[in-house]
Amino acid sequence: MPLKFSYRISQINDTIYRIVLPLPGYPPYINVYLFKGDVNTLFDTGIFWTWRLLKKALNEVGLKFSDIHQVIPSHGHVDHYGAAYAIAKRNSSVEVIAHNDDASRIEKGIYAKADVMLKFIASMGVPKPLIVPLAFLDLTFKSMGHKVTITKKIIEDECSLQVGDYNAQLILTPGHSKGAMCLYIEKEGFLFSGDHIVPGVKPIILAGFEPYTSFPVSQSHNIFHSALKKVEKLGPKYIFPAHGEPFQEKLNRLIIKYQKVYQFRKKRMYNLLLDSDYTVYGLARQVFKNLKGINLVLDLYLSLSETYTHLEAMCHEGDVIKYNFGNTYYYTATLL
Repeated sequence: MPLKFSYRISQINDTIYRIVLPLPGYPPYINVYLFKGDVNTLFDTGIFWTWRLLKKALNEVGLKFSDIHQVIPSHGHVDHYGAAYAIAKRNSSVEVIAHNDDASRIEKGIYAKADVMLKFIASMGVPKPLIVPLAFLDLTFKSMGHKVTITKKIIEDECSLQVGDYNAQLILTPGHSKGAMCLYIEKEGFLFSGDHIVPGVKPIILAGFEPYTSFPVSQSHNIFHSALKKVEKLGPKYIFPAHGEPFQEKLNRLIIKYQKVYQFRKKRMYNLLLDSDYTVYGLARQVFKNLKGINLVLDLYLSLSETYTHLEAMCHEGDVIKYNFGNTYYYTATLL
């Protein structure tokens, strides 16, 4: 899908700005947050393709790339770090900060090796004509960003730092990715949530590969829901997501919605598995039936990941059994 090359800026308060940059496909845009002050900071950057738009937006509020002191990708997906390289190339003193669990992905610019992805996708029962396009989706992602050196790797679950003129906390909130972080400004009650919390829909929980392993983390959903409880305890007044509009909805209500969607989808999968055994691909096509059009490969990739992480959580809970037949994994419901 072609990009609409435009951007917009809105002011959150005297020193914090929201910069909206376009993305290909869905979601159609990302929110980049600028904290202006003693420590000029960007939380997320957008993809490399839109770095010139980011530059124009910064110019509009009186800043250049050379004025940015630190860049903090909320996590290691390319729409969140893709333009960091363009900034670092023009500003040798900028600090690029990420959690250690996602640092390798950002520095290498890849999600997983092609042969690893081929093996994993084939094991999910994906038809042969779709295996290669799905496995090489990483090449598309790679084109949206450039490798950038992480100058400061966070190893703690929480750390304090200055952004703009504020004291803030970076909080590890894994699930969507292992090294995903939220940024919290206690003084204002502002939570900048990356992809951990987005309005309206439950974030997709991706199957996260660990370095030097051939299969992804299987308990991403359990990790995600534990991290939700962590940020709920903060009691934020305003939530500023990476996608969608900022909102004031009480976080506990949104978390309840997420949990209902999660339980509903698990129940739907379980009922399907009572009737027949399924591969991940077969079940995904039953649960996500409207996948088609120009974004089919990306949407299929996301639906496979969401289905896989649900099934692995259900295996862990004892509701589902996984077995291997001919290098393909199948899932069957246990009789409760």
